[in-house]
Amino acid sequence: GVAILGGVSRRGRWLVPNSFTAFAFMGGIELDMRDANFAERTVTIHVTAIMGGVEITVPEDATVRVTGIGILGAFDDSSSEALTAGGPTIIVSGVAFMGGVDIRRRPPKRDKLDQRRARELG
Repeated sequence: GVAILGGVSRRGRWLVPNSFTAFAFMGGIELDMRDANFAERTVTIHVTAIMGGVEITVPEDATVRVTGIGILGAFDDSSSEALTAGGPTIIVSGVAFMGGVDIRRRPPKRDKLDQRRARELG
């Protein structure tokens, strides 16, 4: 996704490719992967944030590795450890120059969680 002086959002059901590039120049990108499908068990997100921001929301079962660096900016990984096993591995690399990258873990949206439980109960 590319955001130049604007915003881009990917959420809901979408296919996360094995390699995804997010470029934000004085703009913002939101990547919500809680309901996404993954092309591979391991995906890499290459981030460049220049005076902009990228917000990445990962599913509860994802393993997250962050190798990005901040130059007058920050890579903030508040995702902690995976709450359940068996999910994808998400590698976030890149650079934040006078910008920020925020990685966090959140549970599925309430209605999605209720739908999933209903399917499991049959």
